[in-house]
Amino acid sequence: MREDMFKVIVERPRLVNSNGYSRDGRKFRNDENAPGRLGMKRGYTQRPKWLNENLAPLKRYLEQQVDRPWDKVYSEIRATIDARSTVKQHILQHIGDFVATDTHWVETPSGGRVVVRNQNWWNRKEVALEEADVELFVHPKTGILLRNRRFVSWDRRNRQMRETKQAQDHLDCRDIDVHRQLRRIDGIWYEVTLGLLPAPRVQGKDIVCGAFWDVVRKEWVQRQHGVAETYAVSKRQLGAKELKKYALGA
Repeated sequence: MREDMFKVIVERPRLVNSNGYSRDGRKFRNDENAPGRLGMKRGYTQRPKWLNENLAPLKRYLEQQVDRPWDKVYSEIRATIDARSTVKQHILQHIGDFVATDTHWVETPSGGRVVVRNQNWWNRKEVALEEADVELFVHPKTGILLRNRRFVSWDRRNRQMRETKQAQDHLDCRDIDVHRQLRRIDGIWYEVTLGLLPAPRVQGKDIVCGAFWDVVRKEWVQRQHGVAETYAVSKRQLGAKELKKYALGA
């Protein structure tokens, strides 16, 4: 680990002059409501350099140590980061955000598995490794730092959920023409008649947007931001012949 890693992680670039004062004093001094006589430093706010949680370098460093003994990795970190310093101790507290060190082995009929104790202060229960929200872990038997191959980031998880929903929406909706759709709602297929939401109209000095009941969403809807949108005017459950005609499941 580089010797100045703690500076890279917890120090934000100085946003003030070398004398410790910000450069925003001109706005105050040029204000027409400011006093006629001002001191040299009036209008300048003294602000020190503050802490910043730029944890990306720490995360990259830990990822580069995969397949190494955790004791050696942690010893190298402690050689650079002294826990007696409040600023440097800040880094040690964030290691648990990326590495699960509180792990143990549980014997199972299939041979055994790694169990991880959650790092969240509000949730310290033990979970299987594949369910743990952590990318790296220390194997309880070998002490080697390994990658959790079942880990899925929040961004990827949300993307998968969106793609699954879009695919399901595509299966549950088929267009007949511009005014009609086939929609599966709660497992039942309906023919839905669509209508165009009217544009806002001027009534006296006011702009009025009419509200219309959407029978699918079951709520009142209005046209927004001038975008032409449709809403479900009515719906009718399909019969057996229509289901067969459109090759739809019952």
